[in-house]
Amino acid sequence: MILWTIVIGVFIKFFITGQTIPSADNRRAVVLSASEKDIVLGEMRALLISLNGILKGLGNDDFKAVSIAATAAGSGMAADLNPLLMAKLPLDFKTLGMGLHKDFDQLSLDVKNGMTKDQVIVRLGEMTNKCLACHATYKIESK
Repeated sequence: MILWTIVIGVFIKFFITGQTIPSADNRRAVVLSASEKDIVLGEMRALLISLNGILKGLGNDDFKAVSIAATAAGSGMAADLNPLLMAKLPLDFKTLGMGLHKDFDQLSLDVKNGMTKDQVIVRLGEMTNKCLACHATYKIESK
């Protein structure tokens, strides 16, 4: 029973803290394998591509394009992530990331329901605050 308690305690600590180390720039370095780092950075690039698609759609008053671009960065994008990789990410990192995916889902739905251009711009500012918070707190390193 004591062994199980220890194992569960270690798992919970690892789930919350992930696999991080301090870095010279006062952020937490998330330590991943090279292929895991590529996956995480690839997802970040995909989010940026969606954000770019949203901005292009807004510029052209094409709200269908805005909705499509937002959907591309939604929760479906993160559905296939490897659970072992997710375990290496700190809880706050996961919370910010999954929250951002849900924000993109909600943005797509709100645009379909008549959200205005100005409202989309305000929402994007709120959403990118999550990007800023994550990048200010974490960096990705490979071992």
